[in-house]
Amino acid sequence: MRLSKLPVVALLGVVLAAVLATSAVAAAPPDPDVVLPSRVQNAINRSYLSLDIAEQLVDTGDTTKAVAALKSVRANVIRANRAAVKQMNAVPADPEAETTPGPDSVVAVLTLETTVITSLASLFDAKSGIVVDGVSPALFAVMNTRDSLVNAVIALDPEGAGADYSDAMPDILPDFDDEVANFTEALGDDTLSAGGKKVLTAALAQSTKTDTKVNTAFGGGE
Repeated sequence: MRLSKLPVVALLGVVLAAVLATSAVAAAPPDPDVVLPSRVQNAINRSYLSLDIAEQLVDTGDTTKAVAALKSVRANVIRANRAAVKQMNAVPADPEAETTPGPDSVVAVLTLETTVITSLASLFDAKSGIVVDGVSPALFAVMNTRDSLVNAVIALDPEGAGADYSDAMPDILPDFDDEVANFTEALGDDTLSAGGKKVLTAALAQSTKTDTKVNTAFGGGE
């Protein structure tokens, strides 16, 4: 059966199988020293896979299926975020363990989210209509979900439950800086429709606020 005749759900399954078979996934390599809880890791893996599928479908001009894939990206990132929040509230099985599932999970998911945000920002280049309308809700859903997680981490007592996060968060501050630069460059260099430019302008403003917030909270040094 030709791919063009497959239902959207079936098509995504075929593309996913192809991605897995060729290892063409735009996922960051895992840190060998960090073992995440399975629900966090699985949700992160699915998020990267669905992002790769969405990018391929946008690039090939299959806009209807791309919109469905973008909804999958949004759902998987939200699932990963929810799993990380649960780890924040979990009692460590071994208080003396060297690994810290809560901070490790949060850092991994925030890394995922900044990757997804910058990747989605690139999809506005030379696109309009259905693509812009499909990417926009996915972009802001991920940004809003990420901001909620950032706020939860900042709200932790730095002398208590937040101590481990204060140690871990500075490592990913450059990701937030890069995100702002990415939006700025997209607005300056990419070929944008009026709708795409409006979305990226709003996204840059939100990204800048988040960048300022995390650098204020975790970038002060000793």
